[in-house]
Amino acid sequence: MQASVEKTSAIGRKVSVVVPAEKIETAVQNRLKQLSKRVKIQGFRPGKVPMKIVDQQYRGTATNEVLGDIIQNSLAEALEEQKIVPAVQPDILPEQLEKGADFKYTATFDVYPEFEKLNLEGVKIVKPESEVAETDIDKVIENMAKQQLTWVERKRKCKNGDRVMLDFVGTVDGEEFAGGKADDYAIVLGEGQMLPDFEKGVKGMKGGESKDIDVVFPEDYNEELGGKTAVFKIDVKSVSEGKLPEIDEDFVKGFGIDSGDVADLRAEVKSNLETNLEGQLSSTIRQRTFDALLEQNSAEIPEKMVREEAGRMVEEQKNQMLQQGIDAKLLENFPAPEFETLKPQAEKRVALGLLMMEVINKEGLKPDEDRVNARIEKMASSYEDPSEFVNYYKSNQQALAQVQSLVLEEQVVDLLLAKADVEKEEVVASELLNMQ
Repeated sequence: MQASVEKTSAIGRKVSVVVPAEKIETAVQNRLKQLSKRVKIQGFRPGKVPMKIVDQQYRGTATNEVLGDIIQNSLAEALEEQKIVPAVQPDILPEQLEKGADFKYTATFDVYPEFEKLNLEGVKIVKPESEVAETDIDKVIENMAKQQLTWVERKRKCKNGDRVMLDFVGTVDGEEFAGGKADDYAIVLGEGQMLPDFEKGVKGMKGGESKDIDVVFPEDYNEELGGKTAVFKIDVKSVSEGKLPEIDEDFVKGFGIDSGDVADLRAEVKSNLETNLEGQLSSTIRQRTFDALLEQNSAEIPEKMVREEAGRMVEEQKNQMLQQGIDAKLLENFPAPEFETLKPQAEKRVALGLLMMEVINKEGLKPDEDRVNARIEKMASSYEDPSEFVNYYKSNQQALAQVQSLVLEEQVVDLLLAKADVEKEEVVASELLNMQ
């Protein structure tokens, strides 16, 4: 066997292999002998068919069957000899095989890229730090109270924060348009449910009042209405003011806290906020660390790996939509995004995965068992039966592997940050958690 390697790009390789005719013929003859033991040809007993006839009728079948094994074995031998490790499954292009002639084929593939720097020595990383404030707890409880908001009808002009029940009909040049009509439609003024001109026109009206208002649609609204002015006939049926519940014992018990003590509710809210904040802080520093690692390691990434990752991204999106309750039948005709649209993110994910693998292999990292156990225990703490949760994760290899992967990722981040120039930054918890 002869093999030669051509470098087609920074990571692209083309291996040309020549397998001697004698080796091919020997393999074909051995395969024909195996076939002769079970082929059935009229006039001959099983196992007694002359090899000449078997050769005439089954050479093509035997050749096709052995070529797959020959390609697999010869390519493995060539790659080992050349000390090449493909990053993806090679694409094989065989030449037409002629009887008595050497067999030739080429294998094209990408190898793993070589990265320049696998640490962040001297690289500045801003690490956010934050604590939950009493005002953050107040904000959460306020939002909890808003979930139990009740509406009380008022005989006055409406203002921001009021719920207005109304009928409306919109026309452009005297003609009604699709979506421009509704009965018993409720809007809360100031929440931006409707266009600004619409809310401005409704504000100040009372129950039982009617009037026409002009509404200008934004240029980019849609092809039919963009930039046009519509006239809406508004009939206000009622105006209601929101009434928040008292933060008392009944309110607290409504959220599953049997003591009914507001202090216990605040403690529960604080604990949840701290958990969320810890996760957000960890996510932010992890992202900044990995972005810094990517910035100093620009390299060509195997496109086949990128395309496979893009495919996984599409499946992830579909699964998320299914979890949100979207009908699976609707997703059957769901158009997949173009590869070029997904390519930048897919390329980033693949590059980061390869970089992490390099760091892990170079440093000989393995999941820290204590950290794995601690993470599982923490995850279990929010369940009614923590021990059952822990036992499931420790007995389910797939579930355990997911936790081990997360812990290993944390260890990579810790390792990278240890050599980075870390600068701490105080961040307001409510901003980090996007609290409204």
